[in-house]
Amino acid sequence: MGLRRYNGNTFKMMKYNGIFSIIGVLGIFLASPVLAQELGNWNLSEVRAPDGITTYTAAIRATNLITSGDEGPDYAALYTISCKTGDAAHWKQTLQLEDAVTGSGQIYLTARIDNKTPRDEAWIIGAKNRILVRENTADISELRNAHNFTLKWNWGWSWMWLSDQARFDLAEIEAVIFTLAKSCGVPEP
Repeated sequence: MGLRRYNGNTFKMMKYNGIFSIIGVLGIFLASPVLAQELGNWNLSEVRAPDGITTYTAAIRATNLITSGDEGPDYAALYTISCKTGDAAHWKQTLQLEDAVTGSGQIYLTARIDNKTPRDEAWIIGAKNRILVRENTADISELRNAHNFTLKWNWGWSWMWLSDQARFDLAEIEAVIFTLAKSCGVPEP
């Protein structure tokens, strides 16, 4: 600290450069609009593509942990539902994993809604074999009144099949679908 004279008074001068920089950055972040919000356990967000199309997404973490296939920690899979502005025909579901699944093209998952009979569904293997995608408006419609949703899959090689599953608590799902549909400007599925 140094002493300076100003108008005959002595002031202690501190170097606030670092502190003012931190406060300035925090102020910018706090003043920026938030593009994500929460609805129950769901995180709602929007993404604008360079072509002007906006995708609205609702994401929820699994209630169970999956044992990581490598040295990483166990993790909860991320399940999302999304729609695009003005596109009522293509609602999308994604399942994001930390570990890669084996193969390319499609993978079959066993889906179970509440206590209904499980069914096999074809999902497309996406980025780095860690994202699974399914486009089907009827699936979203079926989830509207559901409470629990389980996805089970196999991975591995022909001589050693490993299976895993992710369970999701769908509380607030009806409000989530309503909010996504209104945001996208499309009818509810």
